[in-house]
Amino acid sequence: MLDPGHGGEDRGAHGPKGLAEKAAALEIARAVAAKLEAAGFQVDFTRDDDTFIPLWDRARKANEEGADLFISLHLNAARARAARGSEVYFLSLGQGDDDELAAAENAGAGMGPGGSSPDSVVASILDDLAQKAYLQDSERLAVAIQNQLNRLAGIKERGVKQAPFIVLRGAAMPAVLVETAFISNPREEQKLKDPKFVAKVGDAIAQGVRRYFAAGNGTVRRRAVEGPK
Repeated sequence: MLDPGHGGEDRGAHGPKGLAEKAAALEIARAVAAKLEAAGFQVDFTRDDDTFIPLWDRARKANEEGADLFISLHLNAARARAARGSEVYFLSLGQGDDDELAAAENAGAGMGPGGSSPDSVVASILDDLAQKAYLQDSERLAVAIQNQLNRLAGIKERGVKQAPFIVLRGAAMPAVLVETAFISNPREEQKLKDPKFVAKVGDAIAQGVRRYFAAGNGTVRRRAVEGPK
């Protein structure tokens, strides 16, 4: 399940020349899907157009369809315009490596499934030993994708990180959030407008997924589960 971040009235971050994160994330998701489908994977999207999807509903869709992986795609932003490269996150059970970024991505999450608060839903998920087991696979997936994106950007190591992203908390499968590039960096914003660069990003993320499975991770097909209505 590919999850292009933001959408609709939620534009996300934006670049110096006005490129919106929601639009760039969708183009990256399409590029990743093309590469994965060519490799024989079945791919679905939480959104495939300019629609706002609540954060809790994104993970719920992945759960209901029995997705083996959940990959949320975003663009980073920083006050320092020189910041560049990619960062891949998996779920933090407590304080994360970048809680400011998590707060920005979690903005407007609202109530959780069934009208309950996000915190109460998180507590029920984290009580499940199986969910804790997914964190190990999530870290392995994050490392596999990060390594490929570092090679694309020519960066030796940015490092895999953890943060309490709400969009990852409800996913009952290995799940990561990819901050693909810094949209706040004028050079990276310009690259993100180039279909050839976007295709390379898609290939890097798809290669990370393939390496994750090639290492023997996540080989058991999950059954679809009925999520909260």
